[in-house]
Amino acid sequence: MQLPKLTPLQSRFAASFAASLLLLVLYLAFSNRHFAYAENADTITHDDHNHPLIIDRFLEEKVQYQDGYDAATDRPGTYEPEFPSIGRSILGRAPAPSAVQLANNLPAAMSIAPSDTQCFIFPQMALDKQPSLVTHALPPSQDEIDIRHVMDDQDTEYIGTELRRRQRSDHLLYLTLSVCGQPSSAISNPSAPPPPLELYISQAMNDECPGPNFAGQQGWLTADGGFTNYTNPTSGDSYFTVSAPQAPGFNGNYTYELTASIDAPFAFYEDLPGLFFVDSDQNSTFFVTNNLTTSNSRTLQDAWMQTGAPFTIFMHDANDVMITGLLRSYCGLNTSAQVRTMTDVEVGMTTVAGGLPKQQYYVKGLNKSTSYHAVMALPSNYSQTDIGMPGGGGVVWQDTLMSTKTGKTPCSAPLLRASSLRSIDPNCQLIYNLSFCDTVSYAVPANPSNSSFATMAELAQFYDNYTSQNFNYFAYSLEQIACNTTPEAQYSLATNCSNCFDAYKQWLCAVTIPRCMDFSSSKPYLQARNVNQPFIDGRPVPAGDPTFSDANKSVMYLNSSRVPRIDEVIRPGPYKELLPCIGLCYGLVQNCPAALGFACPLAGKGQNYSYGYVTNDSLTCNIPGAIWGVNAASGYGPSACSVWVGLVLATVVSVMGA
Repeated sequence: MQLPKLTPLQSRFAASFAASLLLLVLYLAFSNRHFAYAENADTITHDDHNHPLIIDRFLEEKVQYQDGYDAATDRPGTYEPEFPSIGRSILGRAPAPSAVQLANNLPAAMSIAPSDTQCFIFPQMALDKQPSLVTHALPPSQDEIDIRHVMDDQDTEYIGTELRRRQRSDHLLYLTLSVCGQPSSAISNPSAPPPPLELYISQAMNDECPGPNFAGQQGWLTADGGFTNYTNPTSGDSYFTVSAPQAPGFNGNYTYELTASIDAPFAFYEDLPGLFFVDSDQNSTFFVTNNLTTSNSRTLQDAWMQTGAPFTIFMHDANDVMITGLLRSYCGLNTSAQVRTMTDVEVGMTTVAGGLPKQQYYVKGLNKSTSYHAVMALPSNYSQTDIGMPGGGGVVWQDTLMSTKTGKTPCSAPLLRASSLRSIDPNCQLIYNLSFCDTVSYAVPANPSNSSFATMAELAQFYDNYTSQNFNYFAYSLEQIACNTTPEAQYSLATNCSNCFDAYKQWLCAVTIPRCMDFSSSKPYLQARNVNQPFIDGRPVPAGDPTFSDANKSVMYLNSSRVPRIDEVIRPGPYKELLPCIGLCYGLVQNCPAALGFACPLAGKGQNYSYGYVTNDSLTCNIPGAIWGVNAASGYGPSACSVWVGLVLATVVSVMGA
């Protein structure tokens, strides 16, 4: 067969193609073993941004690690090469085999027996995660952004309504330890709670598991009250150990939550008082918070009023010392406090007593003659639908110690910010939320056996209606004064009719609605009332008590109430009154026209049994709406035993003529 004759161009192409095929065959023949090596050898991913570690499973699926988790075989996202000739100090240290890896903003819920230790690591790779947004559900306390106790304000930036951490070469690590449960006492009346958990912190390469037996450099904290936290810059692996001390006399384990975050503390304890005790009766009590904002911005004040009472309350019998081991922990109080639901709590927002937003609490169902720890808290918003949310573990404020039994708690008592000043007889009942006398939130003369006032609302309505009717008579009289005229024609250049209205209303509410105290109290500033009536519980008159002498029974200020209608309609029996402050009367005289004829009784001539006097150490007279222990300048008083500044400072100054 004759081959086709090729042109010169085709001949050159065929020769080139044949040569190329020959070269390819020779290349593949000599290079085959190198491809086999590349296929079988392990690849080494270098520590750079072009070869990121795969950590999605660690961050998203490993929400919590329990005791059964084996970190040596189930530790995702790491590569540990082994070279016999190179020591671990050069390669970098692997976590201790028993260490639990923490993920950002994900609490590790653990149980630990006394005398045991548990180790944790927050790996460097978690620091490379994009910081999360810290969303504030509450308005700030000032016009500017309020990030106090949440993040270092030099490490944050404001983006819309959210806070984001600025990028930096190292990271702030926020670590929180909250004790949720503790061993139970082996005896019925222990003198102290179990010893607190201890937290050890280290960033040293040679400290796999810091703890009480480690001699190297490490930090050490105790979870006093069930909580501790740690904040520090870090750029590498961080190692922690929770150690449970020996607990002789107690049974069971501790339970706790340990949470690490690069965004914000997951939980927090605020070492300032949150609740301020106002008054109580036999089975209930009344608290308010401090001013939630001191801003003059109407927009900000309205924003707080529309939050719907965001703070909760915990209460527990103070005679049970076990609760002191959990007073600073949200999860601990939420598990163990006797009052931890809002079933018997009425809450609301109010601007009375100073005009600034506050939250108020009316707590029912308490035991009489009992002391309580009361704690304000911002509820935890952490849930399985919000996994990884920064700051979701709740905030707890310093507790307030109050009591429903006679006498004040000594000022040396720990954690004191407010004290009960009376025991609760049935003829003193708490009322609040009055329409006219809206600053009245205290116990008043009552009679539980009087069916006409079977509820608090009925009793409050009686006092409020009677007071407002009397105020109307005064308003008619003030209308005869030339109030709406030129300044030169007004009755005073220093005050006006509006100030007179306010001063008279506050004075009238204080004198028409007496603040009721236990008759058995021996406080010298209390005034006995209504000694001619029998006790409503049928008990006999105390033998030898000079208060019930025949001579006293003929004295009007002893044998009746300040307002006769109280004795006629309510019939409360004998009680003692915390007298109105004399400054209320002085303010009335100073702010109202002289033509109305107001005058205050003189000292030694009726003033001592009609009015009381302000002192710095305790509640010795009554100003409706004033709260002992609140400092109007800073928002907090250094002690309820040394400071008396009401939330109604401006009004108090006005009525006292300061």
